[in-house]
Amino acid sequence: MGLWKLLEIKIQPDVIFYLGPIPVTNTLLCTWLSILALAVFFFFATRRRALIPSGIQNVAEYLIEFLLGLVEGVSGKEKGRKFFPLVATFFIFILVSNLLDVIPGVDTIGTINHDAIKAAHVTSQPLWGFLLFGDLSDKLIPWIRPATSDLNLNFAMALIAVITCQVFGFYTLGPLEHLGKYINLKTFFQSARRLNFGGMFQGLIEFFVGVIDIISELSRILSLAFRLFGNIFAGSAVLAVFAFILPFVSDVVFIPLELFVAFVQALVFGLLTLVYLEMATTGHAHTDESEQEAHAEFERNEEKATATAH
Repeated sequence: MGLWKLLEIKIQPDVIFYLGPIPVTNTLLCTWLSILALAVFFFFATRRRALIPSGIQNVAEYLIEFLLGLVEGVSGKEKGRKFFPLVATFFIFILVSNLLDVIPGVDTIGTINHDAIKAAHVTSQPLWGFLLFGDLSDKLIPWIRPATSDLNLNFAMALIAVITCQVFGFYTLGPLEHLGKYINLKTFFQSARRLNFGGMFQGLIEFFVGVIDIISELSRILSLAFRLFGNIFAGSAVLAVFAFILPFVSDVVFIPLELFVAFVQALVFGLLTLVYLEMATTGHAHTDESEQEAHAEFERNEEKATATAH
């Protein structure tokens, strides 16, 4: 019998208690803790605001300025101010939820799974009544598990991101232009009236491209959710495995890496949401105008170069 066993790695979160008929899982509890941590942080950051920031206010202002500059750099000042609340909320919440994974006690403190002990016919007892070792070491239901390692939360955030993109698209471009990006039969009908078979074929291609765009929009939900889930869940599994193989030593190597992954995944989710928002609020007419402006600018430069040469 070894000193301990590798903890069971499960995709599905564990239910730790009930609020009436509502089950509360360890990932849901971690979600509440993340929200509480953010509420406390911003309460103290804004409680005594000074013209010259210091301490926690300085950290909060630097974070907000960094995110605001990032959003405005992609979408411009006008649209950036509209996109900022959603993008910043996603980034900050996901970052805090990811960082909880490296706090001591997460995934390692919990309730003894007596049903699993009985099923495995284990006769040993916990040390001092609560420390698990030997055959008991993997019979633990952790109280706290990183919130972003739960697919339910990731799907919910991805769904909010995609739906919000569509809402901004309808609001910015108008219903007809926004729907025209996905259901485009204008070229087909115009060509059909003129009996232009080449144009009709092009119209059909544009229609099927719109159908592909609809599928692409739906696939973004899966892409956002599984990218975040896969990286965070894999990070938790790696920490658990190497903590079993090389206790204490492995944490020195993998915790800094996990901190980096936590930041990168929060940034990726926020940036992808920002890109989707920008794409949803940019119409085909704007793209055509941009191309025409580029061609006009190129022609002006050519004329100036010719005049200079003469």
